[in-house]
Amino acid sequence: MKIKLFLLFFVSINLYAKNLNEITQALEMSKRVTSMKEQTKSDIAQAEYLGSYNAPYLGLSISNADESNDNGEEYSVGISQEIAHPFASSSKVVAVQAKSRAIEQGASYALDILTLEVAKKYHQACISKEISQSLQTLYDEQNESFFKLQKAYEFGEISKKELLFNKLDLAKTQRSVTTYKRAYITELSNLQEMIDNLDIEELECNDLAKITKEIELKRVDEHALIKEITYEQNSAKSFYNVYNSTFSTIGYELLYEKELDTTRYTFGISVPLDFLSSKAELQRAEYLHKDVSLIAKKEYLTLEIQNSLKTSALKLKTLYEEFVLLEENVLPMSLELKDLAKKSLMEGHSSVLEYLDATRSYSKISLEFQEIKKDYYNELFEFYKKADIKGNL
Repeated sequence: MKIKLFLLFFVSINLYAKNLNEITQALEMSKRVTSMKEQTKSDIAQAEYLGSYNAPYLGLSISNADESNDNGEEYSVGISQEIAHPFASSSKVVAVQAKSRAIEQGASYALDILTLEVAKKYHQACISKEISQSLQTLYDEQNESFFKLQKAYEFGEISKKELLFNKLDLAKTQRSVTTYKRAYITELSNLQEMIDNLDIEELECNDLAKITKEIELKRVDEHALIKEITYEQNSAKSFYNVYNSTFSTIGYELLYEKELDTTRYTFGISVPLDFLSSKAELQRAEYLHKDVSLIAKKEYLTLEIQNSLKTSALKLKTLYEEFVLLEENVLPMSLELKDLAKKSLMEGHSSVLEYLDATRSYSKISLEFQEIKKDYYNELFEFYKKADIKGNL
């Protein structure tokens, strides 16, 4: 009956467990991401505003003439418009499009970074869960063996010092179980704080990223931050061409006037005397220096990304090698020694102390193995951020 109740409890908990795919889908629909997307649309609209033209003005006037010889209605209708940079319309379109692409690229990268951060927290929480469960299993085994150790003490087979030593070791294991359970709860809470539209009570944790030695990288010039700078450069160059055009504005006016017995048509045009002002020159200087600044920024950012990825890749390789060593050699041998010690104990060929020592050694190595996994995943997702890789999300 107890087994049935446990299985029912286990199944009910897993019904509420969330996997990484469900969490990232919820993130996509969250208020936080919605705010980011709407801000991006606002920024793009602001950029497109720079490329828009002023609408024409429609003027209409009506008057009544009352003179000694004539009287009647007089009226005029006119259209006027001021066109900014009329001979640089193509450059203006290119500048605005490039600026919009830069905004989109930056926003997309920010969303990818947020998604990777969620994935990292998911993996961290899952490893803490694995550690706490593994330690709980080891504690149960140690606790069971400790009862036998107490019997051995009562029969005078071991000293009180040996009993207290192992009792202290058991307490340390129990404390470790509590520590990692608390870590899991904290990391689960941190993950929940990032997702405002999904209740995360439990994690499934059967979809963790595969631990691999090599990660395929794309070219640095395809990195989102580099592409964003490239779009910014194209925008700056095009805006420079805009302010380098012949006239900053051209105004025109079409007017029709009807005065009693007179009809008048008027066409007027106005051009600025830009050479009398330094405004256009200063605007050209602004975008010229911005282009030079972006070139330098792209160069140092490219080197920064490359150097950072080299360091991170080396860390990942080291962690992978340590993980493989523990998984394929150290951990299996330690488990085999523990199982042999237990079998020997059951057959009466070894003491409880020898079994507890083997269990303690396995517990330590198992904990090291899980911590290596946690370090690997932490470095992996930081590597994904630096390399602009979405991973398996």
